Parts: sequence; C-alpha cells; structure tokens
Amino acid sequence: MSSLRPAHQSAFRIGPLDQAARSRALESAFGGHHALGAGLRLHPDHLEDLRRSSLTDEMLTRHQIFTVNPGDIARLLGFDPQLVRSAYLIGPPGFPDNFFRLKVFPSYQDRQGNTVKYLQPRGSGVRLYIPVQNRQRLFDPRVPIWVCEGEKKSLCAAQLGLTAVGILGVEGWHPAGRRELLEDFDRIPITDRVIELAIDGDIWINPHVNRAARQLADALRLRGARPRLVCFPEIAS
Repeated sequence: MSSLRPAHQSAFRIGPLDQAARSRALESAFGGHHALGAGLRLHPDHLEDLRRSSLTDEMLTRHQIFTVNPGDIARLLGFDPQLVRSAYLIGPPGFPDNFFRLKVFPSYQDRQGNTVKYLQPRGSGVRLYIPVQNRQRLFDPRVPIWVCEGEKKSLCAAQLGLTAVGILGVEGWHPAGRRELLEDFDRIPITDRVIELAIDGDIWINPHVNRAARQLADALRLRGARPRLVCFPEIAS
C-alpha cells in the first residue's frame, strides 16, 4: 500500500474550513475508504505505530482508523503541512460527526520547538474520544470511567474491558481559554462517580502536566465526581 507523498511536493494555499467544508472533506475521505471494501486500510508504517499501542486489527477496523490518500491531507486540514508525507485518520465513530484528527508522518518541530504528531483543521476545537467498545457502560454511574490521554490509550483501555474516554492531551478536557469541562462531559453521568485519571507518566516530574491534571480533578469535583490520579508503576528497561 503506497500512501506516501514526495517530500518535495510543492505547497498550495487553500482557505480555512468551516463546519460544512470539514463535513464534505471527511465524507469524501470516508467514501474513498469504504470504496476499497472491508478490512484494514493502513500503510505498514501506520499499522506498526498503532500496534505499538497493542491495538488489535478488530479494534482498528471497528473504529474506522485508516490511511488517507496523501492528496487529501491538505483538503482535510484546510492547509498544507509541507513536511508531512503521510497520515492516518482518527474520526467517527470514536469522535462525534465531522470531528477528526490526523496522525502525521513524520512528526516535526513547529516554530515554537514543539513536536507535532497530530493535526486537525484550525478552529475545530476539542472533543472527547469515546471508544465504541463498552460505550453503553459509560452511562452507568456505578462503573468507574478511565480518562486517558489520547485516542490510542483510550482504545487500549477499552480493549482491556475498561470504560474509557480519551482527552486530546493533558489540556484537552476544557475549551480554549476556559477551565470548565467540555460540553461532551454533560452527556455522561459523573455525579458521585469514580473517575480514574490515567495521565501520561511524566505527571510526577513535569510541573505543567501535574498542574493540568490537578485542574482537571478540581473541575470534576465541582461537578460532584470522585477523581483519582492513577500512578503507573515504573518498569525497568
């Protein structure tokens, strides 16, 4: 499966996408994916990346994660990331309709020196990723919810039988410029419910990550939830 564009491919300018344009671009990408028939549609590099998270082929197929045509990358995003040669798409059914992110290859450094691994259309906001597996238990307040950092970790948790949702980075639980929970939390009963915060391991050594995780815990408590920060054991290399 060859889904890599030449590194020297020239850039071109297209405008930012509104919601209708994002919907059309996503529908077109899914249409091309479905036209190829059932089964995995992932470039070997992308499949290797996903399997490093211990995700099964069944989980990937069920959540419709697939390699996008390289020519569709700019059309999906509304801009051309010149350093990106390929990408796979994570969208519905884990995300709400019309929302998606691209895991890009190779990752690259932006002007601020940050490593960019995922891209999405500008202005598309932040949403929760909710795996299909065990989703019905999300609405049972007796069942703890695992809040994982990232789509792949939430899928891995769901694969293990846990009731999980994914936030898009340690700050991905709130809208930009505000500190209240995303509206996606409004549809989930969390009052008096145990919420396990499974944030990345650097929570204990990175002050920014630790602060953001504690702010998430505070926001959950304000809604009556019972959040707990999960401490993962260190594994010797």
